[in-house]
Amino acid sequence: MKAHYARLRDLGDQLLTSNLVVAETATRLRYDAGLPAALVFRRFLELATGSGQLAVRYADVALDEKAWAVMERYSDRALSFTDCVGAVTAREARVAAVFGLDRDFTVLGFALEP
Repeated sequence: MKAHYARLRDLGDQLLTSNLVVAETATRLRYDAGLPAALVFRRFLELATGSGQLAVRYADVALDEKAWAVMERYSDRALSFTDCVGAVTAREARVAAVFGLDRDFTVLGFALEP
């Protein structure tokens, strides 16, 4: 994953995420690796957003409503709300691929990297 991210960065690709993914990641790091790891992640986010390599979309009422609609449409899948927000964010931004490990995004019609 780290090498793939470095390659995307070197190619000048801009990455996009939602604040819900940021929240889940920070929480997992805090619980599993400790506060120092979560703070390193925070610094990474600050650098990546500050340099324009990463954009963070913040959830709002309209995004939440669209995410609920995705969850309902794919009722046969155990999609998290965060994944549904990610799917809407990716679809609206017309992203080329989703960077991650969650295979649910392929079901939602996205290419998955790496």
